[in-house]
Amino acid sequence: MTITPWDQDVIDVVVRYRADVKAIGFGTEPDFDVEFRHTDDRVTVRGVEGSSSGVYFFRAMNEYEYTYTIKAPSYVILDLHGDDGDLELSGWRADIECRVDDGDVKFSDVVNGNTEIWIEDGDIRLAELSGDLVVRGDDGDVAITNSTLTHALFALEDGDIRISDSEGNFEATVDDGDVTLSRVTTSVVDVRGEDGSVDLDITSDADIHVNVTTDDGDVTIRLGRELSFQYLVTMDDGRVDIDLDGETETESGEHRISGRVGTGGGLVRVSTADGSVELTTGE
Repeated sequence: MTITPWDQDVIDVVVRYRADVKAIGFGTEPDFDVEFRHTDDRVTVRGVEGSSSGVYFFRAMNEYEYTYTIKAPSYVILDLHGDDGDLELSGWRADIECRVDDGDVKFSDVVNGNTEIWIEDGDIRLAELSGDLVVRGDDGDVAITNSTLTHALFALEDGDIRISDSEGNFEATVDDGDVTLSRVTTSVVDVRGEDGSVDLDITSDADIHVNVTTDDGDVTIRLGRELSFQYLVTMDDGRVDIDLDGETETESGEHRISGRVGTGGGLVRVSTADGSVELTTGE
């Protein structure tokens, strides 16, 4: 599915269906239809797969595919559902809700209030996105670049999250995957993982609040030199390296290291069961 904005107050939908069928004997005839409905302020486009039984000379389906090409005003709210296929969208200015079972999602230049994506098996690529973002998935990677997000929530079972050259507040829960924030401006980061590394390269224009909890994974946090915060690192079995400019207080105990940089009200908290922790001041 490809969706593009245009300046007409009309929704234009083109559906192309292709089936390759060849066999001899009994079988089903491939059938595909598209339902269109317009109720109040909602337009529904639904593809329906079906079949009819019979005796056919060449009628067994080997493969098929169908594509949607949609043009609509960018102020139209999108509610997208699909089983198997990729989705590409650019230049949108309204809320988006997207549910895809098996396929990749690619959004760019999306300026709106809310974007929600549910995906079972596929990768997500987002660029130049703004507003609130929710991403939930089973198996797939998420990559975000050059975006300004008010709040971003991620809940993944198996997949990596990589965010670069962006700003916003981020909350991520990942069972098996890495979380990487590169050149990100933020005041709130909350990462909870089981098996995967966490690498944060962040700065902030305000007090920073970072919380990282992981069972088995290394944690690296690089913070801007201008930041002022307290930090607390707890671990069961792992190495801890602290190298912070302007550090004024340090306390060490069994499975615990804490300290302060400056006099601000920020807080950096890291808890890991089995993994190394590196907390440094960035370049």
